[in-house]
Amino acid sequence: EVFGMLNDLSELISFNSVEAERSAADAPFGTEVRNALDWFLNKASFYGLKVGEYGGYYGWADYGEAEKPVIGILAHIDIVPAGSGWDSDPFKMRNTDGKVYGRGVADDKGPLVVMLHLLKKLKEEKIKLKHRIRLIVGCNEETGSLCLKKYVDTGEIPVVSLVPDSDFPVINSEKGILHTDAVLIPDEVFKDNVVDFVCTGRANVVPGFSSVTLKNGGTMLKNLAADGPFTSDVFSSARIMKQLVKIGADPSDLSVEITDKGVKIGAKGVAGHAMDPDKSDNAMWKIWAVLKAAAPESDFIGRIFDGFCNKDAAKANGIYAEDEKSGRLTMNMGVAEYDGAYLTLKFDFRLPLCCNPDDTEAKLKNALPSGTVIKRARFAENLYIPEDSPLIKTLLKVYAEETGEVNPRPIQTGGGTYARELPNAVAFGPTFPGTETNIHNADENIEVTKLYKLFDIYKKAVVALDELY
Repeated sequence: EVFGMLNDLSELISFNSVEAERSAADAPFGTEVRNALDWFLNKASFYGLKVGEYGGYYGWADYGEAEKPVIGILAHIDIVPAGSGWDSDPFKMRNTDGKVYGRGVADDKGPLVVMLHLLKKLKEEKIKLKHRIRLIVGCNEETGSLCLKKYVDTGEIPVVSLVPDSDFPVINSEKGILHTDAVLIPDEVFKDNVVDFVCTGRANVVPGFSSVTLKNGGTMLKNLAADGPFTSDVFSSARIMKQLVKIGADPSDLSVEITDKGVKIGAKGVAGHAMDPDKSDNAMWKIWAVLKAAAPESDFIGRIFDGFCNKDAAKANGIYAEDEKSGRLTMNMGVAEYDGAYLTLKFDFRLPLCCNPDDTEAKLKNALPSGTVIKRARFAENLYIPEDSPLIKTLLKVYAEETGEVNPRPIQTGGGTYARELPNAVAFGPTFPGTETNIHNADENIEVTKLYKLFDIYKKAVVALDELY
């Protein structure tokens, strides 16, 4: 089983299954996602499981008799972009020091493969269950979960579902997820000097790189390089250091490149998941620090650097909130797009139960320069299951028995999982307390022994849920 799981995971990691443009009638999320889904369907079929799919949105594999009610296991085959900074090819699984590395090994291809082998094992051992077990594999969890919304409309709704796409012991509270685009009208200083401003990626990722190109002969470049040609030495000047110090940044995080368009200044940070932005280092903040140093007179630039490029920004702008059941609000400014007329900043908010998206957007608009237009890109409702519910109590008992942990408690997360897409669904693992898997970052990994442990925990959980319902 062990060799089979690692072998299958290695094959699945080779697909760069980031959502792309529709490439065929049955490939709504692009060719690579379609290929990865086909791998799953073929592999499950090879293992003797009954399989099906719906138009490339999702696929499924069943163990058990057709007339029985369903227990769902919800996993996803799509990934976030690999990004840079890896020690090896993110699409060639590397097995070293007791860990496997590759984009998706923890989020969510590793758990998917474990669950596939669990169904295979149940079939081989002819385990008798009151339910049919269905592994549902979605194709765009990272970009909005349209796949699972399609499943709700077209598939069989399970009586209960496990989602192996978060943390142990179990998640009983997921914050609301709000993605908001703020379209700003830059001031004349910005327009006259900024040729382009680049921070690509997604609102739900803290950016690891950003850049700005400043016009040759413009006031900003003159201010920054008052004493001569523009070189990286400029970043150590008092003018820039004053701003960098405010955000705990270093001149070595910045780079310079002379281009046909002007002087391109790059900033590197540490990418990470927007649900916990304090664990990362936002590269875009460093670009705003440079712009603030270059144009201290610009109220527009000041509003954004002083107002949004710090860890207390949500509090300072009156946006912050928290409650006991679901935790604290987080905010991430993840993307910038500039077309010469408008600057679009894309924000990710994780909202506790006491917040609503309308209020949050109103407060954001109020904190940004006047004339800003707010456009909602996405909102996913909070999920909350009481700690004393039979479902939560059952999974905590399974976890305690398998790990020896005494009196484990459910946890709150800012992460969004498939659990909020189906009734009676809950996120359960795969990340153990105190371990760092680097999801959404370079060198994503999972310990091999933990992968096997998942198999034991999930097998026991499925049997326990089969008895509970």
